[in-house]
Amino acid sequence: MLRLLTRLLECAECKRSCKEKGVCDFTEEETTLLISLLSRIYKKTIDETLDFRYDVLRKINQNTAVHATLATVGLEQLAEFLEDDDVEDVVLIPGRPIYLTRRYGKEKIGKISEAKTLRALLKIAHLKGVELTTANPSFRYGLSFGGYRLRVSIDLPPIVPHPQAYVRVHRKKITAKDLVKSGFLTGEQLREIVAWLREGRHVVVSGPPGSGKTTLLAAIDDLIPPHLQRVYIDEADEFEDDPNKNQIKIRSVNKAKEVLASLNRNIDVIFIGELQYEDHFAAFRTASEMGLQTLATMHATNVEDAQKRLERRGIELQNIGIVQLSKKYGAMVERKVAALYAK
Repeated sequence: MLRLLTRLLECAECKRSCKEKGVCDFTEEETTLLISLLSRIYKKTIDETLDFRYDVLRKINQNTAVHATLATVGLEQLAEFLEDDDVEDVVLIPGRPIYLTRRYGKEKIGKISEAKTLRALLKIAHLKGVELTTANPSFRYGLSFGGYRLRVSIDLPPIVPHPQAYVRVHRKKITAKDLVKSGFLTGEQLREIVAWLREGRHVVVSGPPGSGKTTLLAAIDDLIPPHLQRVYIDEADEFEDDPNKNQIKIRSVNKAKEVLASLNRNIDVIFIGELQYEDHFAAFRTASEMGLQTLATMHATNVEDAQKRLERRGIELQNIGIVQLSKKYGAMVERKVAALYAK
C-alpha cells in the first residue's frame, strides 16, 4: 500500500499521462486500491479535492477518470450521465426510475436511483457547510471538477413526499461568445446588455425553469471589468472561482441582511441570485436603492409578467434591464433570449 501511495504521489506531480510515460501503468486491482487511497486525500474544499483526484485519475486512464473520480465520493451512478453530452438534468428519487432531460426532451430510463447516491450528495452538502434541517428542507449547491460543473438541488419531506435530488450538468464554462455562436442570443442583443452594464443598469434575467437564466448571468459576470468588487449572495457556487476577478462569495439564506453587511466591503456589483420569496425582492430593492449595481434571475414567462412581479414588490423599473428568455420543446430543446426591455 505504501508503494502504491508513493506512485500515486509521483503521478500527481507528473505533467504527463501514464500512457505517454509507458512506465507506470496500474493494474485493475491497483486502480481499485488507488481509488480507495484517493478517497482519503482531501484539499481545502471538496471542489479542489475532486479536481485533484480527477487530475490524477485522468493521467492514469482518461476513459475511466470521470467514473473513478465520482466513485471516491460515492457518486459513481452519475458518471454515465456526465459522460453523455446529451444529458442536461438528472432527477433522482431513491428506489424509483431515473428521469433525464436531454437536448431533445425528457425521458424515463430503465435504471433505478440508488439511495447511496442521495446520501453521498447530502454528505457533500455537509462538507460545503450546508445542512438540511426541518427549517431548511430544501437547498442547492454547486460542485465542480475538471471541466464539469454540477448544480445540485435537494429536497426532503415534508415539502416533498420522498427525498429527491435534481442535478443539472454543465460540461464547460459557457461565455457570451459561445451563447451568440449557439444562437441563444444575437450579437445585437449582447451589445445592448453590455451597454446596460456600462450605464450601471441593474439586470434581471427572467424566464421559465431550465431556460438558461443562471448560465446567462454567469456569462454576463465575465463582461464586468474584473477589478470591480463583486459579491455573490446565496447561490455563490453557481459562479466559478476566478483568481482574475475581485470576488466575495457568501452562502446565506438571508439575502437582505447580507446586502446591508456588504456596505462595509466597498463593493461595486452584487449578485442576488434568484428572486423567489419576498425577502429576496427586498434584498434586490435595498441593494438597488443604495446605488449598488444589482443582478439577479427570476421566473417569468414573458416581459410583461416580469415587470408586474418586480413592480408588485415595490421595485422601480426606471434603471432596470430585463433579459427575457424562452424555452421550447421540439426536435431539440430551444433556449434563447426572446426579448430585452429597458424603460
